[in-house]
This record gives sequence, C-alpha cells and structure tokens, in this order.
Amino acid sequence: MFLLGRFAAGLGEGTYYGSQYGISSNTINPKYRGIASAVINSGMAVGISLGFIGSSYLTFDLGKSWQFVFMLFGVPTVIVALLIGWLVKDKPTSQQSNEVKEVKEEKVPLKALFTRNHWLTYVLIFCSLYGFFGMLSWLPYYLQTARGIDGSETGIIASIVPWAALPGALFFGWLSDKLSKGNRKIMIIVLSFAGALCQVLIPYVDSFSMVIVGLIIYGLIGKLALDPILIAYIADITPRSMYSKAYSFFNFAGMLSSIFAPYITGYLADVTGSIEIGFYLSGILLLIGGICFVFTNKDAAFAVKEQQVEEAI
Repeated sequence: MFLLGRFAAGLGEGTYYGSQYGISSNTINPKYRGIASAVINSGMAVGISLGFIGSSYLTFDLGKSWQFVFMLFGVPTVIVALLIGWLVKDKPTSQQSNEVKEVKEEKVPLKALFTRNHWLTYVLIFCSLYGFFGMLSWLPYYLQTARGIDGSETGIIASIVPWAALPGALFFGWLSDKLSKGNRKIMIIVLSFAGALCQVLIPYVDSFSMVIVGLIIYGLIGKLALDPILIAYIADITPRSMYSKAYSFFNFAGMLSSIFAPYITGYLADVTGSIEIGFYLSGILLLIGGICFVFTNKDAAFAVKEQQVEEAI
C-alpha cells in the first residue's frame, strides 16, 4: 500500500513540472528567465529542508509515527494546488503582440525537441539529478552509519544542502540573466564540474567539519543552483509553442535518475560494504554530463523568431 501510494503521488507530481515551467517561461520576460526560474525552484529547496528537519524532529524528538509526517505535509500540498487553480492564469499577457501569438500558434514538429542541444541537456539533467537523488535518499543514513551522527540530528545536517541552495540558485539565476545567452553554456559547465568535485570530496574527507563545508558548497553550486540556468537554456533553444513538451521531456530525463540512483547506491553499498562508492559514482556521472554539455552548439533554428518575440514583449 505504501508503494501504491507513492506511485499515485508520482503520477500527480509528474503533471506539475512541464506545465508549470511552460506557463512561467511563456509569460515571464526573457530578460528575467533565470532569476524567475530560481525563485520558483527555491520552493523545492524550502520544501526539502522542511521535510528533512520536520520528519527527523517529529519522529525522533516528539515520537510521532512516520505516517503523521506524510499527513502533515499533505495538507499544504492540497492547499497550494487549490491556490494554483485559483490564481495562476494560463493565458497570454496583455503585453503580447500578434507576433508573439503567431509564434505560439505555429505548428512545430516534435523532432524540434530532440536537437543535439536538447539531447545533451537531457543527459546533463539526468547526471545532475542522479547525484541529488542519491544524496537525498542516502545522506541521512550515511551520516548515521559512516559518521556516527545521532538520528535526530541527521535531518538538520542534511537540510544544509537545500538551505545553501537558496542564495546559490538566486545568485546564479540572476547572473545568467545578466550574461548573454551564449555564456549560459559556460556557467552550466563550470557548475557541473564544481558540483562533481563536491560529491567526490564529501565522502572522501576525514574531517566532519570538511563534510559540512562540502555540503554547503554543494548546496550553493549543485543541482538546485544548476536547475534554473538549465530551465532558461531550454527556453532559449525551444520554440514557444513547445515549452510544456520540452520541460516534460526535461523532467522525464531527470526523474529517470530518481529510479536508478537510490537503488544503485544501495546495491553498491551491499556489494562493497561502503556507501561512499555511491557518492563517487554520482560525482563521476555529473562530470560526464558536464563534458557532454561541452559539445552543445549554437542552435539558431528559432533565433530569428525568438528575437521577434523578445522585441514584441
């Protein structure tokens, strides 16, 4: 029944990502795409942090059942869903001109979402989320078993990553808007390589203080900081009429890692007797994703029309 409930939750969650970023990318001025995506994505960081801290506090300190945590966080989820239905409008803004509407209504073949740049972005988001989901799933266990941290404290320590991601995502989202579109590629590659290094160093260092430093740095430059720039990059290379589909494929590639990362990390821990090997694998995959992204090229297929859209807005 637990797995069935998780499956149902996944079906609901899967409808959110593509639609939400399709609406936001279509209505927000392209000049502010990076920072806007960072603000929206910061909700994930806050939710993860509250989940880590709240679950460990409620279960270990207050003695509540694990079911209580699910019910507690389920209530605001329903409330937010109702607020989205009431307040979010999926329609063109009054600022959009006829040129914008023509671009939106133009029929574009599905293969437009599978250019070289799209494929390599899908590969990178898979590699990035692989490490993130591996850390989400196993970091509290790793802190308890390998570092000897008390169970009631693991949630607070694990929440360092998403809390540190808040200023990191906002800063890099803002910076990506200030730079030209071509420089987003450079930022993505640098953040990928830096995040890979952090994922390797966190289990490698002996000092627990250095582990904390590694978690903070990974939060600042890791997946949650990289996401807004990738979201803006997808919008840069995709025709407006295909935004929701593009983000759905983007999300699909990332969510594949949520299937493999926890399982493979646990399997390697059983086989080798060390959970650290899973972190090393995450770092290697993110490095591979960053290297693959180097081979993206300047996709100019929709450059002229996107420029017309920006001028119209």
